[in-house]
Amino acid sequence: MLFALWMAFSGVFVAEFMIIGGISAVGAIAVSELLFRGSHEGTYASAPRSVPWYVKTVLRFLVYLPWLAYQIVISNFHVAFLVLHPKMPIDPTLVEFDTTLVSERAQVTLAQSITLTPGTVTVDASDGKFLIHCLSRTTRQGIEDGVLQKRVAQVFGEPWVEHVELTDIESASQVPQ
Repeated sequence: MLFALWMAFSGVFVAEFMIIGGISAVGAIAVSELLFRGSHEGTYASAPRSVPWYVKTVLRFLVYLPWLAYQIVISNFHVAFLVLHPKMPIDPTLVEFDTTLVSERAQVTLAQSITLTPGTVTVDASDGKFLIHCLSRTTRQGIEDGVLQKRVAQVFGEPWVEHVELTDIESASQVPQ
């Protein structure tokens, strides 16, 4: 897929460029396999190795992206309101929660989706524990209601909960190491 993308963007279909591109693509895959094979073995659930699962997941992800884009736009308006409001009603909190997502790809997607949404930043995401900075009570509520986690779970066919139990981090000693 990367090679095809490279070919589409380059627009050059000369044999030497195609050979160099093919060698580069194979080399990148080989290096990443050597670096990351088995690095999380046993920690995360592995993906099913069936073509129908991959096709369904890609299609569900393509449906997820416009929804995420809409959430990003809504959150932009909320953050702009907070910043432009004369009293700046910002109420930052640091919260922690455990996710029901079992695969690394789903947890990374959730972490990145949270960070892409203005007003929230994923500070740490490891082994199913997330540490999130929320700019206001509204953004905190967005994490707590679990809709984002549910949407990511639906993309990858994983379990979810209707409500996420958040733990407030009130002092530096409570921050996980």
